[in-house]
Amino acid sequence: MRLCFPNNEHPDVLIAPGDTAIGSAPDSAIVLSAPGIVPHHARLTVSDRSIVLAAGEGGARIHVNARPVVEKAILRLGDVVSLDTIKFTLKPDRDDSIRTDVPGHATPPPATADGSDAMTRTRQLPPRVVLRGVSGGHFGKIVPVRGRLLIGRGSDCGLILDEPEMSRHHAVIENTGDGIYLRDLGSANGTFVNGVLVRDAVLHTDDQIAFDRNRFLLEAPSLPTRGDLALAPPAAQEVNITQTMRAIDKPASAPASSAEERNRNDIWWLIGAAALIAAGIAVLLYISL
Repeated sequence: MRLCFPNNEHPDVLIAPGDTAIGSAPDSAIVLSAPGIVPHHARLTVSDRSIVLAAGEGGARIHVNARPVVEKAILRLGDVVSLDTIKFTLKPDRDDSIRTDVPGHATPPPATADGSDAMTRTRQLPPRVVLRGVSGGHFGKIVPVRGRLLIGRGSDCGLILDEPEMSRHHAVIENTGDGIYLRDLGSANGTFVNGVLVRDAVLHTDDQIAFDRNRFLLEAPSLPTRGDLALAPPAAQEVNITQTMRAIDKPASAPASSAEERNRNDIWWLIGAAALIAAGIAVLLYISL
């Protein structure tokens, strides 16, 4: 995780797991010198499971996405934290961790027997992917993503965000079954995914998507989060069998049977020959008498 200060009050900081103190005190891990910053203003605690922001000394003014923090707040990538007048954004370690190589547009679904299309049929099912508003005018609201969600200021949009920074047709989120994709529609200002400014992006569960001051959390329970993908073990390699057992082949026993039969035939030939010799000797003896 990285703290990015958009107004350059401090260089970007990579945050390691554990506690990170922020304030004006010299012993703070991140020292901020500005009016309104108290010696021990806040503390970040990062673990594999969560990012927790705790308020420091009394009088420390803290906001997360423009909402005040009294004691503690659970943070996510993409959150904007305000320590009095200084702001920083939580971003991934690298901006290029947000993939922008979305696939080409999918082929329109074929028509069904009753004349409707497959996309219309899927919209009759409970949504598998939703956007949950976490700040702005849609705070607390749930917006389903059924196939294709058009976002912008236009009245024909599925998600209407009437904000000065939004284009009439700003972007579209597609749930294709193979993945979830954000596609820019030629907007003037782009979109933020986990604090990173993008045009197009491959989305994942728990991503925070920001359109101007409106922020949404993407929820898709059946799909993995970015953290799950990072921790997933590598695919097991196929086991190469180096020893094989020769299968029993019944025809292979035929030569043995033939050999035994030849042996038996040879014995009978010997017996027959001996009998003929004995008969010949008997005839000779009879003639001599």
